[in-house]
Amino acid sequence: MKQIKLILSVLAVFIGMTAAEAKKPLKVLAIGNSFSQDAVEQNLWEVADADGTTMIIGNLYIGGCSLERHWKNAQSGEAAYAYRKIDKKGVKTNHPGTSLAAALADEKWDIVSFQQRSPDSGDFSTYEPYLEDLIKFVKKHNGRKTRLMFHQTWAYENGATHSAFPKYGNSCWKMFDSIVVASSRACEKYGLGMIPAGTAIQSARMSEIRENVTRDGYHLNIIGRYIAALTWYEALTGRSVENNSYTAAHIEPWVREIALAAAHNANLTPGKPKKCGPEKYVTLNDEAGVPEYTLPDALTMADGSKVSTAEQWFGARRPELLKMFTETMFGKSPAPSKDMKFEVVDVNNGALKGIATRKQVNIILDKSGKHCLHVLIYLPNNVQGPVPVFMGINFNGNIAVSKDSGIIPPSKAELKKYGIAANIETGVKSNRWPLEQILAAGYGVVTFYRGDTDPDFFDGWRNGIVSLGFKKDQTWPEPDEWGTISQWAWSLSRVMDYAETDPDIDAKKVAVIGHSRLGKTALWAGAQDERFAIVISNCSGAGGAAISRRMFGEVLQDLNRHFPHWFCENFHAYSGREAELPFDQHELLALVAPRPLYVASADGDKWADPKGEFTSAKEASKVYEFLGKKGLAIDEWPAVNTPSIEGDVAYHMRQGKHDITPYDWENYIRFADKYFK
Repeated sequence: MKQIKLILSVLAVFIGMTAAEAKKPLKVLAIGNSFSQDAVEQNLWEVADADGTTMIIGNLYIGGCSLERHWKNAQSGEAAYAYRKIDKKGVKTNHPGTSLAAALADEKWDIVSFQQRSPDSGDFSTYEPYLEDLIKFVKKHNGRKTRLMFHQTWAYENGATHSAFPKYGNSCWKMFDSIVVASSRACEKYGLGMIPAGTAIQSARMSEIRENVTRDGYHLNIIGRYIAALTWYEALTGRSVENNSYTAAHIEPWVREIALAAAHNANLTPGKPKKCGPEKYVTLNDEAGVPEYTLPDALTMADGSKVSTAEQWFGARRPELLKMFTETMFGKSPAPSKDMKFEVVDVNNGALKGIATRKQVNIILDKSGKHCLHVLIYLPNNVQGPVPVFMGINFNGNIAVSKDSGIIPPSKAELKKYGIAANIETGVKSNRWPLEQILAAGYGVVTFYRGDTDPDFFDGWRNGIVSLGFKKDQTWPEPDEWGTISQWAWSLSRVMDYAETDPDIDAKKVAVIGHSRLGKTALWAGAQDERFAIVISNCSGAGGAAISRRMFGEVLQDLNRHFPHWFCENFHAYSGREAELPFDQHELLALVAPRPLYVASADGDKWADPKGEFTSAKEASKVYEFLGKKGLAIDEWPAVNTPSIEGDVAYHMRQGKHDITPYDWENYIRFADKYFK
């Protein structure tokens, strides 16, 4: 019996409160301002009550109050606060003219929270020495058993007019990242518990709630206050809100689902927001819903003049388009470092049961040696002399490409950098890289893991190679500087630099290939770097081959909300404003001309808009034909599994879902044979 009681007691402590603690009111005092007002005065008592917890809540309110001012008030004893209190029955009262010491003496508070005012919330230097002094003051007046916590506030929304927003580059994500860094440092330094309201609000923005969390760009609205209260309750008690029954007024069921998930996930991983909840807006999958649109003419200059010669295309229009895509969408890339070097770390002439030569090459990108691409190469042994290759980035790590035990696995430090908890499973994605099929056709494969460039999760530009483009003291890309896709594309060009030095690779016959987001990458790499002889886009969708103005499937708002790091900051201005873009994706494809281009789709991948991808390829064909090449050989969107590879622009729509399969590779090989054999 004693053992059972002990186990029950431990379990109760684990979930945040013992049974005895649950019976008495939980007393919480927020030392804050309007942001704590948003978080604790509206729904927190009701959320607690729905979970069987009685709370007494106090909020020491001065609008815009900073930690420095709180400390000065504590020292002087100034009765400057509106002390807003919610008693155990949920009755609210306001006590103006209250001092901090008086509020602390009003109850034996179980928890006291601190926060910085929003303009300074992302600047830790403004926290000190005031936060430390306030902590000492609270312990002196309220006892050392009081649990002390820090309220991580939220970032302003993009477009907010707050006078402090320029401090964060008028960027919601930059401000959020700064808040995460500062609040995490405060909690770690002073042993404070975290109330991750800012993370929960950012998760909601990434989900279908989007920007509908504030009423003026920075103060929370009904939805935002509900999310913040849920986050506070779980942080204070340790009790999950996933099944909390309370719903604030005017909250729709789909919003409630996202709010519960956002609050819970924020407490699990403070500082790491993620998209959660259901999709409210159904993917447009009916052609009748496509809006009327007019595509910009790839052969018309920005000043309205027509391109009349090939020389004008290459000398004026192509550079003009390339500049627009660079500065508006993908972002500028730096020149490669003069300190870049190549290290061949493995050569095996009998790989894959003797059919291939395996090479593993480290491309050291900078003088520090911090940034390195681990390149995996397979070359067929049945071909004499330099061989043509398919070059592309892989999604899951080099060891996922094949069950070949000779592939060098990532180190523990690299796994940490990649954001992967456990080692990658060997050969788990070998179906996407059918090496035997490719090698038997006389082609080599050159690949590396995307995580070597950027691990593809947004943490405020603290990982990946982004800093290679920074000037002294720069910590954030300028609005027209490279996002992750541009960084990946730049890395493909660095691998191409190596290929030109390898006598076993025919660097004049390199086809750059990519699937999904890496298909977008292949297109951008091929548009910029004319050394790639063939460019292949597999299910690249929005931001890749698909026409943006069709608004079908994934749209720009989805891209920029869910993957804010992919494109440069300037591109975010076009979310929901596709018709105002100065270009569309057919012009990205046209930048590949006159080199061969292959665009492929899947009929079960409506999110990527297969018809939009076909339309884009057909429109780009006008430039190919203008330059004397043969464009797409068909006029109508084809049936599944009927590839058109007769022209210099090829297309197929495979039966199936969003993936790259041996069927796709079969057709890419056939297409490459036209030019490389």
